[in-house]
Amino acid sequence: MKRREKEILIHLLKNSKLSDREVAKKLKTSQSTVTRTRHKLEKSFINSYTIVPNLSNLGINLIAFTFASCPTPTSDLMRKIRKFIEDEPNVVFAGHGEGIGKTGFIVSFHNNFSDYTDFVRRARLNCAGFGETVESFIVSTDKLLKTLDMGNAIEALIKEKLGNGETNNNRKYSNYYKRKVVDS
Repeated sequence: MKRREKEILIHLLKNSKLSDREVAKKLKTSQSTVTRTRHKLEKSFINSYTIVPNLSNLGINLIAFTFASCPTPTSDLMRKIRKFIEDEPNVVFAGHGEGIGKTGFIVSFHNNFSDYTDFVRRARLNCAGFGETVESFIVSTDKLLKTLDMGNAIEALIKEKLGNGETNNNRKYSNYYKRKVVDS
């Protein structure tokens, strides 16, 4: 990823509502450069644009981190799990991996605990074999210490990497970029 692409991506991560004209002004470049680069980024690096709402004000009172184990998932079971996850509107993030004795996880939003238990029941009914063991970590939205903010985390990672994945040790680039971020 080129430096200009990184700069534009970081501005969009911090505020996706920025117009191309506003981004161009912050970066002291042309609007057409930003528009062209944004289209390129949307093809390769941006899945979608979204907002981060105040969950409590929307009546979403729980965030559930559900961990499950399934020692040898068949392709049929994985298909059922994928379909279930795609069909469940309250699932915001899910994956298959390894750790803490589990092989999969789901992050979901719920109005209350009853809503969450119904969700787990549907998961078990629709995906027989899903979660031979299921464990949950449930967070009340009024107990959050920090809300979801991918902008700062991704910015830090982008600034550390070159497009080819190598660490950027170029001090001149870092100082230049720090000025740009501070000026924005």
